[in-house]
Amino acid sequence: MCGISGILSMGNKLNVKKLKNMTDIIKHRGPDDEGFYLCGRNYQNFAFGEDSCEDVKKLAFPPLEKLYENDYFLGLGHRRLSVIDISAKSHQPMTYLNCVITYNGEIYNYVELRDELQRLGYEFETSGDTEVIIKAYDHWGEDCVTHFNGMWAFAIWDSKNQKIFCSRDRFGEKPFYFYFDNNNFIFGSEIKQLLAYGIKPRVNEKILFAFLFYGFHDFSEETFFEDIYVLKGGQNISLNVSLNDNAYNFKKYKYWALNNEICNEYRSFRDESDDLGKLLENSIKMRLRSDVEVGSCLSGGLDSSSIVTLACRQLLKEDENYDLKKFKTFTSCYDYAKEIDERFFSDLVVKNSECSNLKVKPHADKIKRDFESLVWHQDEPFASLSVFAGWCVMEAAKESGVKVLLDGQGGDETLLGYERFYAYALKEKIKDFKILEAIRAFILANKNSRLSCKSLAEYLLYFNNLNVRRKILKLKKVDFIDINFVSKFINENIVDNLLGFKTTMEAQNGELFSFISHLLRYEDRNSMAHSIETRVPFLDHEFVQKAASLPTNYKLRNGWTKAPLRKYMEDKMPQNVVYRKNKLGFSVPQEK
Repeated sequence: MCGISGILSMGNKLNVKKLKNMTDIIKHRGPDDEGFYLCGRNYQNFAFGEDSCEDVKKLAFPPLEKLYENDYFLGLGHRRLSVIDISAKSHQPMTYLNCVITYNGEIYNYVELRDELQRLGYEFETSGDTEVIIKAYDHWGEDCVTHFNGMWAFAIWDSKNQKIFCSRDRFGEKPFYFYFDNNNFIFGSEIKQLLAYGIKPRVNEKILFAFLFYGFHDFSEETFFEDIYVLKGGQNISLNVSLNDNAYNFKKYKYWALNNEICNEYRSFRDESDDLGKLLENSIKMRLRSDVEVGSCLSGGLDSSSIVTLACRQLLKEDENYDLKKFKTFTSCYDYAKEIDERFFSDLVVKNSECSNLKVKPHADKIKRDFESLVWHQDEPFASLSVFAGWCVMEAAKESGVKVLLDGQGGDETLLGYERFYAYALKEKIKDFKILEAIRAFILANKNSRLSCKSLAEYLLYFNNLNVRRKILKLKKVDFIDINFVSKFINENIVDNLLGFKTTMEAQNGELFSFISHLLRYEDRNSMAHSIETRVPFLDHEFVQKAASLPTNYKLRNGWTKAPLRKYMEDKMPQNVVYRKNKLGFSVPQEK
């Protein structure tokens, strides 16, 4: 996990100091090392910075400040948080033949890919995943990303083909922001880097309106900042450069999409639940790969509890003498807000798994102290103070010496965990004239969720009727927004594509490729603010694809959301947790 930065300057001399500013401002993302690569028309230089590790400074690289006056058109910067192969050998930017890479993330199947590439004749000098990526690119070209299982945001300068190739992982776990005009392509891990370069901060009024009026954000490639864009999950950028005439060819394309076809040859519910559970176990196994200490967030809900339980089982499988007390978990709780305190459930999981647990207690005085820092790190607005609970958990993990955390993000999106999915599933039954099935499903949903019959009926009407939903949203009391600002955008229907899902599968796609984006942004900024790497096993693409292929009546079964996961965890976890109804997550007493 790291931070990246880059500048391609066409027609103008690259400002090396600006590249340094962009890289310095994300020191929190990579406090262990830093490095730079600069390319001119007939020469190139690697350089070290003030925070480069001592072993790197001993190499034949010059310090960056000695290169300020040279004429370059391309610059790459990197801040490193050392997690896998923590030696100086995995320093970045890294080069191989005609390619140079700056990379943020983890490729969890790097061990298997390295073995495959070795069989193809490649030799390796490091034990990390960065070298695997650059040699995979050398062998497979841009298709290399389809071989990766992991989270990533990277840029490769391919001097042979005069091309910058950029990629972001399938669901957008790792960030990639960019600015592009006729003369410059500038990118980084955080928006603040582009502002540090000198991009003038101007508000994107359309995105601001969607946030203030509808409560939607991080749903588009546009950001709150005019002319600053985010590369969406599952997308690549290929930017070919012609140095002779300062021309370029910019291509952005999607390299991966979820196969939404429900498998018609699925097996029994128990068998499919077992298959899904084994995929989750394999996902966790790969995400435990690390050369530094790994722990986990633990809310007491089904998702994080399943991850902690399966992680502990995996650690014992790998070493039957492993002391599970070494596996640290972190739970947010409140002495003064029992209605959202989850320690009863998290304590059941801790006792069952025999791991250690630290109780984190966010409080009002702390948010007064930390608020400006929290906002600065997030870069863009957030909709509630629940983000603060995650902030406190990450801080506690850092203080405890844990550098990598597993987290339960993605379970609701992949297995229909949100109660609004009841509305879409019920409508599908009614539409198919399966009235008795719909009545039975309605009764069981009321029984096995926290929704009353009235709430379920309201959900059914609200989420399945675009006009009703739009009218209700437009009736919201928004007297804090200037009326002229409202009238400017009210009839543009900016978020209609996120209001009118026709099927459960459409709604699930909306969750996976639009709504989850803000949660992943919160998590990335909170964790990296404290130099912590977070990993989310539920977003393993093989697990997601399997979950998406299951029929709705497997995922919503007998009124229970996430039914296959509950089934798989039945004999592995306390029943109070497996069949818990009151879903909370890292909630905070916001009113207080």
